[in-house]
Amino acid sequence: MIMKKQNQTTAAQKGFTLGKLLGLLALIGLVTGGIWGAKHLLSKEEDKVRQEKYWTAEKADFLVTVKLTGRLASTDVLELKCELEGSTTIESIVDEGTEVKGPFRYAIQAGDTLASIAGYMARDELSIRLLNSVEDIDWDDLPEGQSIMIPGDLLVELDPLNLKERINQMEIVVEKSENALLRMTGNLKNTELSAAFTLKVAENNHKLAVMAQDKAVNSTIKNKIKTDMGSITNLANQVEESREQMAISEAKLKWLKELEEKKFLSKMSLREEELKLTRERNNAQNLRHQIAMAQERLNAYQKYDSVSILNQSELAVDEASVSIEKVKVRNVADLRDANSTIATQKKTFDLEKERLEDLKEQMAATRIYAPSDGTVVYFSESYKEYGPIMDGARVHRGRNLIKLPKTKSLKVELNVPQAKRGLLRRGMKAWVQVEDVTLPGTLSVLGSTVDTNRRGHTEKSYFKGEVYIDNNDFPDAVSEGMTVTVEIKVINLEGENQRIKVPNQCVTTRMISEDTAQTGCYVLDPTTNKHKWRPVTIEYSDENFIAIKEETEPGFGLRVGELIHLSPLTEAENLNLEDAVMDKGIVELGDPDSVETLNAKGGNNEPVNFGLSDEQRKKWDAAQAEATSEITEVIKKIQSREIPQENAVSVLSKVFESSRSKVEKFLIEDQLRKYDAWIIPAKQAAGEKVKRFLSTKPSLGKSVSGKQRRNRK
Repeated sequence: MIMKKQNQTTAAQKGFTLGKLLGLLALIGLVTGGIWGAKHLLSKEEDKVRQEKYWTAEKADFLVTVKLTGRLASTDVLELKCELEGSTTIESIVDEGTEVKGPFRYAIQAGDTLASIAGYMARDELSIRLLNSVEDIDWDDLPEGQSIMIPGDLLVELDPLNLKERINQMEIVVEKSENALLRMTGNLKNTELSAAFTLKVAENNHKLAVMAQDKAVNSTIKNKIKTDMGSITNLANQVEESREQMAISEAKLKWLKELEEKKFLSKMSLREEELKLTRERNNAQNLRHQIAMAQERLNAYQKYDSVSILNQSELAVDEASVSIEKVKVRNVADLRDANSTIATQKKTFDLEKERLEDLKEQMAATRIYAPSDGTVVYFSESYKEYGPIMDGARVHRGRNLIKLPKTKSLKVELNVPQAKRGLLRRGMKAWVQVEDVTLPGTLSVLGSTVDTNRRGHTEKSYFKGEVYIDNNDFPDAVSEGMTVTVEIKVINLEGENQRIKVPNQCVTTRMISEDTAQTGCYVLDPTTNKHKWRPVTIEYSDENFIAIKEETEPGFGLRVGELIHLSPLTEAENLNLEDAVMDKGIVELGDPDSVETLNAKGGNNEPVNFGLSDEQRKKWDAAQAEATSEITEVIKKIQSREIPQENAVSVLSKVFESSRSKVEKFLIEDQLRKYDAWIIPAKQAAGEKVKRFLSTKPSLGKSVSGKQRRNRK
């Protein structure tokens, strides 16, 4: 229904334009010809009716097709392109159409080396290495019996430019970088040994400091105090001895004095004894002084010196402990610096080594070998911009050079015009004509969004399409790249499905009110011999004929046997000059693909590989029917302006959102994800169509019923 309304809308727009044009022409004729000219035209009307040509309305078979042109392409093909940086030239390339062989296995023989194998096989050493990079192979000592892959036939050889010089320079850089890395690794070992020795010295100093502290506490101070106390004791003993000696001397002196008084002793002897007693008293006093001084020194030592010694020994221990921690921190920093230097150098080495490998890969990319068996086909898409593929041609990185079709299967790449997109759906059968060969095919790909690549080259909108060739048994002359004509079978109206079929020029549009156009035909009234306007609905059409929908309401549609006016102006408006495919009758297409097949491929009625269960299928069909009804109703209201222009897109968007809220109730997560990926392009396309409709379509006013149309007429 939506497609029919779009056809009617298009026809209405054309009718609106044509009606204005005819009105303008009539006005010019009346003004320039005057009243006499108008009467003359009226007087000729009866002759004109008799001279007009008519088409008798009859039901007939109608094969509805869409005719397009496309280009053959392989369905499974390997594309080879230039991988060199910048641009270069082709030194040699294999001839197009050459049958080439891909990689093959080679069993290593005794005495084989990589160089000897490369020379014998006429292959590049690096190309052999790269092809076998996933295998663990010792290229310096190839074991006998081990098999390796040998690249296929040489296809293209590109100019290596200055790659050899760059590789040599980078090899020197890599070697220097590797030597620097080895030197830094050795320095790290020296740093580790030095750090261990320094830490050992610090720990030994700490041990000595602890021993010195223990000695000071348990030996030096104690011994010093004992020695001083012993000296004081000795002095005290001496004082005691001196006291006893003085007592004896004093008693002796007393006795001598008595003798002297009795004249038994001389005065000289008495004086000597007195002097001796004086010396003993002085000595005793000196000893007491020494004892006092020794006691003072001992007190001072205990109060000051011993504490100082203890503090110094404790400080020495702490200093040794701190020294150990400092050594540890310094060692960690030194080792970190050494490791960081090595890591930096290793990254530099790896980067330079990677650059060297890239250069070698670039060098290997100057020779392109066949990745598989196949027939060489040159790329031709960029001929106009870059010139053909040939010896000496200038090529850049990423430019396609060669295609290798892996199978004989072919497809047709199509650009489907917007006007014909609505008639097609995936799974439709098609005839494909290549020169004088006609092949069966199936419409396997039909884009849901406009092909943006095509949009940039033309003002028209196209959708991407592909027709798969169902038959692989075709002549060798049929090959990729050939331009073909495709005729897609839309429907075959035959038997009980026949419709009244009239030429395109029979159907036109006219303005039935100031802002409403109507599609119809002019039917000859046999009683009045006058043309009578008859509204019709176009059900199907091709470049020559239109199938008219059967109508039961009086005054609408066509009846068998009626004479339909052939309008030259309408014929010029609607004539399609596209070429049709020849020999369709001798090529069987088969039935359209089944629902299961289309669902596996991704049909128009559901996403690819949707995987609905029987229960889900019932709910899905009901939801789709409801959504279609809602969308149709909204579009009617948009066309009739019942929905304001500024709200049209948002209202249509809400219908899609409502549909999603219904299906998410019975779809699982994976199915809902596929549904979103499937419905979003459709939603966007619908919005774009509404926007184009609102921006280009003249105001048509509200839709009217059949009874209202008859009353207006």
